Amino acid sequence: MALAGTQGTLSLSNGTPVLSGSFSGLDTAAVVEALVQAKSFPIVRLQQKISDNEIKSTAYTNLQTLVNNLQSAAEGLRNPPGLNGDLENVFEQKSAFLTSSSATAAGDIMGVTAANTAIAGIYEFEVQQIATAHKISGGTIADNTAAMGVAENLTIGLAGGTTANIAVTADMTLDSLVSAINSQSDVTGVRASSLKIADGDFRIVLTAEETNKAITFTGDAGGALATALGISADNGATFSNELETPQPAQVLVDGIPDPITRDSNEISDAITGLTFDLFKAEPGTTVQVEIDPDLTAVRGRIDAFVTAYNELRAFSLGQQQVNTEGEVSADSVLFGDNTLRTMESALGSDISGFTDNLLSGALTTLRDIGIELDSNNYLTVDSSTLDSALVSKLDEVRDLFEFSFTADSAKVAMISRSAQLSVGDFELNITGTDAGGNILGVSVTGHGNVFDIDGSRLVGIEGTAFEGMTLAYAATPSTGAETIQISTSLGFAEKIFQTADNYARSDGGLIAEQISTLGGLNEDYTTEIAKIEERMVAYRAFLLEKFAKMEQAVAFAENMTNQLKSFIESDR
Repeated sequence: MALAGTQGTLSLSNGTPVLSGSFSGLDTAAVVEALVQAKSFPIVRLQQKISDNEIKSTAYTNLQTLVNNLQSAAEGLRNPPGLNGDLENVFEQKSAFLTSSSATAAGDIMGVTAANTAIAGIYEFEVQQIATAHKISGGTIADNTAAMGVAENLTIGLAGGTTANIAVTADMTLDSLVSAINSQSDVTGVRASSLKIADGDFRIVLTAEETNKAITFTGDAGGALATALGISADNGATFSNELETPQPAQVLVDGIPDPITRDSNEISDAITGLTFDLFKAEPGTTVQVEIDPDLTAVRGRIDAFVTAYNELRAFSLGQQQVNTEGEVSADSVLFGDNTLRTMESALGSDISGFTDNLLSGALTTLRDIGIELDSNNYLTVDSSTLDSALVSKLDEVRDLFEFSFTADSAKVAMISRSAQLSVGDFELNITGTDAGGNILGVSVTGHGNVFDIDGSRLVGIEGTAFEGMTLAYAATPSTGAETIQISTSLGFAEKIFQTADNYARSDGGLIAEQISTLGGLNEDYTTEIAKIEERMVAYRAFLLEKFAKMEQAVAFAENMTNQLKSFIESDR
């Protein structure tokens, strides 16, 4: 039964008091809400921590991106390791310069592209003949839309290639035959067109899509189709109208009397690292091609390296902003951050140091090529000094930046490195190989056992100066002992790359660890918020029940008072 009072109604639901309004005159709902909200203060603090961590995580992510950019800029300057390292090494990049012996521009005769594997030098080319594609035409067809009246199975293709069979029916027109042939062009390498010479004069034209490949065109009805089209009178054995004969390209190189002959005008297998495209044959004209290191590419990569370093430096300075009252700027999220501070110190040490183990008198510092730190530790470039060094001392500039590795045996090569390897010169002692070509034993003079043996690979042992170095040793099975002299130097780009990798790599990098830690904290905070919210729900229910019981007591008291008043008044 519900009790109704002057200010509220109280009822029971499954034995639990349910209050609507108030008997006591108190705003119990507001009181409950205020008490519950008091319990939410820890949530506010935790949410602020989550927000702060997200802001900090974003700053770390931005930092990681900038360090990755610096690492990428250093990659091509550091002599990338591995079998394909030369393909990424900007110092191996080549450019081609062409000059002609006649009034014809060299670029009108041929073009040359030099890969990193090309050998610097001068070559002379004489293009005697360019490769051409076979092209034939038929005779006059009066109406390209009229049925040709020929039924035959046509076999079409290129000599030595894949052919296709086309069922030609009597009702097919010249245009529909052209469409049928072109529907098989991907297979046959032959495309067709219907050429209008004049009213009442239409002709089919067949063109090979590859140079120096003859078109084959035969029918199983004795060549009725070829005859009707005016292409051939002997079922494709010979062609009536040969517009272009198939022929190979022929080029004389360096005066050798025997020409290079290829099916295509793009030749990439004649000289290592060079691809030349032939545009025009001009016997008697010599095109001189000079292959040189691409200094423009080297300068561009050095400039990109400087830019990436300065962008990182600008970010670091932005994290150190303090106003005139000594208060840290709200934008300086990583102010005093240990990871940022130690990274800056490491990179600064790398930049301001020198490359050791170089020849006496060689360039050893960035200042030697016009790159210096200003008062804010930004890199500046003296273009005149740098360009002069690139032109006159390219090999020394290269040694200044990259990790160099030379050995007096062609059997040993470095295939990877994952640390700053400052090992200078060392003597590698191989005790021999077994019947499978696996290394039997190895040591380094003065260092002892610093490599683990993995078949024909030598892996630097953790904790030694050779940690992070992996060498490959190629030897025939069952060979004897060999001592190999190896020389290395550690350049600026290599130092920067390895330092950047230590901080910025996504798997195990120091910045990634900080981002992961912040993410873990936020997960913990989110879990704690959920627990507090659960307790708040329970606390709200507890308060509602307590206040409901209080209101119930007040309601009964009010009801009793009303009954007594009624009783007294009825006795009067």
